[in-house]
Amino acid sequence: MKASNTHSIDRAELSAQQRAACRAALFTVHSPRRLNLQAGTRNYELTQLLKAHNAATAAIVTAYNPAGQKLPATKNKARHMALSAAIKKLKLAALPAERRSDVNSDPSDEAFLVLNISGAQAEALLTEFDQQALLWCNQSGAPELMVHPLMRQRGWRQASAG
Repeated sequence: MKASNTHSIDRAELSAQQRAACRAALFTVHSPRRLNLQAGTRNYELTQLLKAHNAATAAIVTAYNPAGQKLPATKNKARHMALSAAIKKLKLAALPAERRSDVNSDPSDEAFLVLNISGAQAEALLTEFDQQALLWCNQSGAPELMVHPLMRQRGWRQASAG
């Protein structure tokens, strides 16, 4: 199942407030303990988790709410299952995760921490599932946002743009 192009990222425009919300998003990996991550904040437990899985890189990606447009729960669940199938097709291991905005009233989005994913594979998932950004992780630095290629073309640089 391919993700729907109903809400295409090429029509998405991000306000400064939406960009700040992307950067402030909180990510939780459920393996075996809860591991909380945020862009720009180095996490020793993440480094240990990656080493334990012999993973040089990882990305937290969701399929929920394409291009920032809220969808009904049933559609988001179907998109999450399609993301799971896409990860399996890439023959990559993944751990359950979630993405939550910094606003307490927003529900979390189901996600995956995909292990040993390449930059090209991560970008392909961003594109296929119409996501504005994902959290890119490696063993040597703080997690950072990887922004959708079309958003970068519009001048929103990776993690540091304002």
